[in-house]
Amino acid sequence: MSCKEWNTSGMFGPIPDLNPYGELDVMFWLRVLYVEVGTYPQTKVYNIPINCFHCVNAPCTEVCPVGATFKRTEDGIVLVDYNECIGTKYCIYACPYGNRFFDYVEGVTKKCTHCFDRIYDPTLPPEERIPACIHGCMVQARIWANILDPTDPGTILFYDKGGFVMGPETGAQPASGYLPWRSKYAESDVQLLSEAEYYNVWTANGVVQLGAQGNNSTYTEGNGSSSNSSS
Repeated sequence: MSCKEWNTSGMFGPIPDLNPYGELDVMFWLRVLYVEVGTYPQTKVYNIPINCFHCVNAPCTEVCPVGATFKRTEDGIVLVDYNECIGTKYCIYACPYGNRFFDYVEGVTKKCTHCFDRIYDPTLPPEERIPACIHGCMVQARIWANILDPTDPGTILFYDKGGFVMGPETGAQPASGYLPWRSKYAESDVQLLSEAEYYNVWTANGVVQLGAQGNNSTYTEGNGSSSNSSS
């Protein structure tokens, strides 16, 4: 909700809700998937936040015929120039993670910007110049780090704790990753998801289907009905 609040009126907003109670018309740049694993009654729900990973080898930038989707050389953030976007949706299909959405009001593709307009805003206190999702997380589950800096505390934590990225086989090299779950309950009663399972359960096991072109690029499924999860 912090993402939604900040970006609805920011320089890269709005994030439109044409039909907020419909199946495919809502636009969330950050979604949380709730994946239940295990066998009843010993089950566990994994909360998996999904947003643009600002990949090192971002495939979305390669397919745009007009260069509207581009990667900043200064910090690696992937952005969309709305003035240049002609709405081909090629980038939506190219994203292996389904993290791009089409705005039918403005006729352009939109996505998570890493809160570019926030982290470089000199009017904000230094401690608030971080993405809205990180600033709004009350339990500090999200960590802001420079992966190119081996001395960054977040980078050190990522490698020391066995951090991994979503779908390494895509070759996109996501700049955002995950830390393995640490749960005594799960270790004793529920088999933890492996790296491969983490990606596969997201894409292949009825949780998310990529490239589903309704009004947006992805939809989540649960018990045969479509819905969207967000954070």
